[in-house]
Amino acid sequence: MRSPAIEALFARFGPRYRYYVSFTAMLGTVAMVLAATMINVAIPVIMGAFGVGQDQVHWLSTGFIAAMTVSMLLNDWCVRSFGAKATYIGAMTVFAIGAIMGGLSPTIDIMIFSRLLQGAGAGIVQPLTMVLMFQVFPVEQRGTAMGLFGLGVVVAPTVGPVLGGVLLDVFNWHYVFFMAVPVAVVGMFLALVFMPGNERKGPLPSFDWTGLILVGIAISAFFTGLSSGQ
Repeated sequence: MRSPAIEALFARFGPRYRYYVSFTAMLGTVAMVLAATMINVAIPVIMGAFGVGQDQVHWLSTGFIAAMTVSMLLNDWCVRSFGAKATYIGAMTVFAIGAIMGGLSPTIDIMIFSRLLQGAGAGIVQPLTMVLMFQVFPVEQRGTAMGLFGLGVVVAPTVGPVLGGVLLDVFNWHYVFFMAVPVAVVGMFLALVFMPGNERKGPLPSFDWTGLILVGIAISAFFTGLSSGQ
């Protein structure tokens, strides 16, 4: 059942609204998948620039995935608490800050932290796309919608390394990070127009923050054990 906010947007934009909001949500998801894979081709260059080994630089990819996995658990609480629009814009803002910080990083530790920020933003946005698609498409069209979403998610990891290689050849490794910023800005602008706002009334819903922290510690310990163990 559609929420009143979504019904109001359908009344404003007509039946095409489902495609507008789906494109907006997918723009963020695809951009974040590209960011996750573009960095792979830049890792050898970054290792040379900072004089670090594989034992440190692999956290640029591993940290992104770990942060994304943990932050996915926040999606439902964020949407119920602040609405899809604020959740999307907030996550894209965190993602863009991480991208800028990564491109300007003076040390490998700050760069790894920037990737954690990007992963945290990506984890919140990715489930949001599917939730919105299920809300705006009728049952008989959801298969097609999920197919389009899946196509974007599958194609993005293929394009990511190629785009990263082009940016390295034409510019330098900094632009592998900066590439995500314009996309995030466009996504936030579109979200202001097409994303449904907050409808919550009353106090914030409860959330198991202790469980989230324990999951984060467990995932971090697991990846550390895999990377450091014999």
